Amino acid sequence: MISLNNVSSTLWNKQVLKNITWSAEFGQSWAIIGPNGAGKSILMKIIRGQLPYRGNIKRHQKISSLDRIANVSFDQQALISFKEGKKARYENFSGKEEKFLTGRKFIDPDNFHFKELQKIAKQLNISSILGNPIFKFSNGELRKTFIAKSLLAKPELLILDEPFDGLDFFSVKWLKKTISDLINSGLPIWLVSHRFDEIVPEISHILCLRSGKVFAQGSRSEILNSKTIEKLFRKNNLKIFNNTNTIAKKEKFNEFFQSYPIKDSQKILKNYSTIKMVNVNISYGNKIVLKDFNWTVKKGENWKILGGNGAGKSTLLNLIYGDNLQVYSNEIYIFGKRRGTGESIWDIKKRIGIVSPEFHVLYRESISSIKVVLSGFFDSIGYYKTSSKKQITEALKWLDLLGISNLAEQNFTKLSFGQQRLILIARAMIKSPSLLILDEPCEGLDLINKNHILEVVDKVAQISKTQILYTTHIPTENLKCLDHELHFEFISEGKFKITII
Repeated sequence: MISLNNVSSTLWNKQVLKNITWSAEFGQSWAIIGPNGAGKSILMKIIRGQLPYRGNIKRHQKISSLDRIANVSFDQQALISFKEGKKARYENFSGKEEKFLTGRKFIDPDNFHFKELQKIAKQLNISSILGNPIFKFSNGELRKTFIAKSLLAKPELLILDEPFDGLDFFSVKWLKKTISDLINSGLPIWLVSHRFDEIVPEISHILCLRSGKVFAQGSRSEILNSKTIEKLFRKNNLKIFNNTNTIAKKEKFNEFFQSYPIKDSQKILKNYSTIKMVNVNISYGNKIVLKDFNWTVKKGENWKILGGNGAGKSTLLNLIYGDNLQVYSNEIYIFGKRRGTGESIWDIKKRIGIVSPEFHVLYRESISSIKVVLSGFFDSIGYYKTSSKKQITEALKWLDLLGISNLAEQNFTKLSFGQQRLILIARAMIKSPSLLILDEPCEGLDLINKNHILEVVDKVAQISKTQILYTTHIPTENLKCLDHELHFEFISEGKFKITII
């Protein structure tokens, strides 16, 4: 189907792929795996004709026309989210009505596949939102929309670049079955991933990339063994956090957190609530997101917010951090003050650090990674103020703690999705916020980076004044510091029951 011979690529004065030699036959489906920044997505872009390269690529005539290769990736999602979100922001300020792209129009612009679309939408639980503007979709809902669009195209090759990121348990289960069924029907699928549980049994071959080079390739049975995987994901600059080196790890943590604000006594902590919502009602058109919702987060508490795609998790967080206009028609208190009684959104943001898929989409500034981290001091998207030497030192310390100090001077927009997410996590934590909102923070991270981030967050919660709101759709994803849970339980399509544990 396709063969690559000594394919290399230099982008932004940096060699990102080095002498890639690889071929895929019809009848084979591949998983392309490797750590964050290995070059997986870059390779897929080259194959789809989106980036320059050196070397030779030969394609079978069935995919000689690049529109026969369907693709689902974060880059696509970020672009459409940014474009439609920009229209929404313009309408809010200008008062001029904008024409927004709906889910149905995006998936099937000419309405040629109505019945087939309805079938796929029902399987993905997005039937009820197809008529809504895309900018109102949650991260998971938008990911499902792209998958539906790709399936309708009936391509000769389907590339799925981290397709499970942002999907809830039921959608992951459905997508795995769909991938298996498509492969069994004869459609070649290339699955780009860093998680092994996503590699369905029908994936017959594995290509491993590390640092822009082929680390290993071959049949599934040859590659998926503990020895190969351990070597592939070994990260020398994180040896200090290896479980076999707990003494060194403890010393490193203690040294770093010496200057971190220490917890107050429990008596002081419970003097007032960090968040209080009283009989809150939020709706978008005919869709009710929250109804007579009551929730209190006392100072010192750390919460896990669990629920499926479209449950209302992101809306809830936006009422706390964002400029959701419906907050002013409800009784909502943040840090002891009612929203809408004089405080600005910037007064609130000064005390909050945030990482979320939606924020990741908005942060598209072409600046160095260290400037992205430093922008956390100023709550800005972009870098517009001069930082002090102390602030720069603090930023470098965070990058070192997260094992990404080598990315400090690299352009943020040129990094992989996973590397960008690590930078944004450092940005959220750098100002020692009173409240740290982590909305699907580990999305796009490989196993080593995920475990490391969770360990750092746990440490922050244990020793500092910072409170944690951790949002996820994965029940098994947990932190030791989380002592309360807000659970959005799926009842039927578009309906959820909210339980406080």
